[in-house]
Amino acid sequence: MKKDKSKVNWDQFSKSVEQVLGEDFWDEMNHMIPKRGPAYDMYETDTTVVIIVELPDLRSSEEITLKQHGTDLLLQGSLAYRYPVPKEELLHEERLNGKFKRKIRIPFHFTSDDIHTSYKNGLLIIYVNKPSTPEGIPITFHEDESS
Repeated sequence: MKKDKSKVNWDQFSKSVEQVLGEDFWDEMNHMIPKRGPAYDMYETDTTVVIIVELPDLRSSEEITLKQHGTDLLLQGSLAYRYPVPKEELLHEERLNGKFKRKIRIPFHFTSDDIHTSYKNGLLIIYVNKPSTPEGIPITFHEDESS
């Protein structure tokens, strides 16, 4: 799996926007365009695709669901607001909280048996085993009994 080079170079785009609109632009935009889902990284090895999802402060598996839909993983849940002050009193807000839904495209077909997960230190790690590439499927020939 390789990165699609035809996509936007977000690092360069971000730098260009900062040059034109100022360094504070993205901080100011955060309040107008809030995050819609948790951030994630994905990489692959010879046998597995690994997805690391930022989900701070989950306390039970009941706060999140992971489902397969074709070649996508659907991640849904809710991150609780756990501060001792009302949300309106935050001086600055960037962290994701509340309900979220995130679709993660996997670049091959898989079944739920190919997936295992772990959660530690605020990170959900999803392992999706790649399908094995068999040498071939044997075909059994039977002699024609009518001759």
